[in-house]
Amino acid sequence: MPSSSKQTEQIATWKQAFRDETTGIHKTVRDLIWNYAAFRTTIRIVRLANEKREEHPRLNQMLFDLISDGYWSSLLVGIRRLLDKGPIKGPKGVYSIRSVVKDVEQSRPWLTRRKYIEEVLEARYDLTPMLEEQHQRLIAAKGAATWGDPDLFRSEIAHEQFDFLSGVLPTDRRADDLIDPAVLARIEKRLASLDTIGDHVNSHLAHAGNHESRQGKSLANFDIRDAQRALRELKQISDLTGVWFANEGGGGLATFIGDQFAGLDEPLVDTEQIAQLLEHWREIDREVANWSITPKEL
Repeated sequence: MPSSSKQTEQIATWKQAFRDETTGIHKTVRDLIWNYAAFRTTIRIVRLANEKREEHPRLNQMLFDLISDGYWSSLLVGIRRLLDKGPIKGPKGVYSIRSVVKDVEQSRPWLTRRKYIEEVLEARYDLTPMLEEQHQRLIAAKGAATWGDPDLFRSEIAHEQFDFLSGVLPTDRRADDLIDPAVLARIEKRLASLDTIGDHVNSHLAHAGNHESRQGKSLANFDIRDAQRALRELKQISDLTGVWFANEGGGGLATFIGDQFAGLDEPLVDTEQIAQLLEHWREIDREVANWSITPKEL
């Protein structure tokens, strides 16, 4: 069993996995939700444009294809990151929902009710003195309104959370209660239901899988409705596990500082500028045509 200081470091790692602003779980979920909203809005823009079209759609197909391909790739890779089966620590460590849950599972023998409440949720363990203090305040108030103790409320919530995690009734609470493995197994079962997405990313996006390695790993007919279901599942699980194991709640769709629709009512280029774009395209074509070497230049 790790020392008390090592246990504290391990708990801190769980919290960092959710809070990290570079590759953390909550940041990944926030980015996925924002991009989902932006892409759904793009689809609506296309529909609105097509309703008013005359001979041709108003949205350029080249730009839409670029947006679409970029969205689907970033979505699937983001989901794969949240499902990553790698360890949470070490030179190949990853911040994923799965890495946190697996580390919690390995920590079960020492993650007692007291340790969980005091270090994971940062609350006071013993309710008795706080309840007595609350009782004395009510008596002193003589029926007048009085503030409740936020520390008492926090501790009561913490015990209730561990009641669920341990499967122990409030009347049977003990300081050495442990998390029920069945709870962690239910989390893994829900994550595993999305593993087909991770398998697809591994064979089609992250790696250039050959014909054999790609067999049975394609996402046929995966569309925006499937994206919605996958994101909903991941947000629900990340919010719950964040509260449980990092004392860190999740969030919804981010609030944009400014107007996210600014400029949509203006054309991207004027008609007379199309000739400039055509020449620019030809310049790129000539550039790419020179990307070759002879055997002697190797």
